[in-house]
Amino acid sequence: MTASRRLVAGLALIVLAIAVVAYSGIRSAAVYYLTPTEFAGRPDLRHAQVRLAGRVELGSVRRRDGRIEAFTIGDGATTIEVRYDGPLPDLFAEGREVLVEGRLDGTVLAASRVMTTHPTEYREAPPR
Repeated sequence: MTASRRLVAGLALIVLAIAVVAYSGIRSAAVYYLTPTEFAGRPDLRHAQVRLAGRVELGSVRRRDGRIEAFTIGDGATTIEVRYDGPLPDLFAEGREVLVEGRLDGTVLAASRVMTTHPTEYREAPPR
C-alpha cells in the first residue's frame, strides 16, 4: 500500500469516527415532540423522554400547600396527567397551551420541564 493510499484510508477512518460520534450525540439528545393522542398511540415511547404539546384542562390543576403538584393536558381527544415539582412559568394557567417534557411513570407523565406558549396576536393594553 502506498503512502497516499494509507493517508486516504486514515482520513476516511477519522471522518467515519467523527460521523458516528456526531450521529450518536444527536440521537441521544433528540426528544420526540407529540400531542397526547400521538403519544397514546406510540407504546414504543413509553420509556422515552418526550415533549408533549397540549392544553391544560379546565379544573384539572391540583394544588398542595399552595404549590401546583399535578395537572392534566389534553388535545381534545386524549388527556394525560402530568406531575411536576418545580417552578412554573408565569403564563401557566388552565386552558393555556403548554409544552411538557418528561417521561411516563406508570400512567402519569413525570415532567422535568414545563413551558407555556403565548398567543401570536398582539393586543393593546387596556387604557389606565
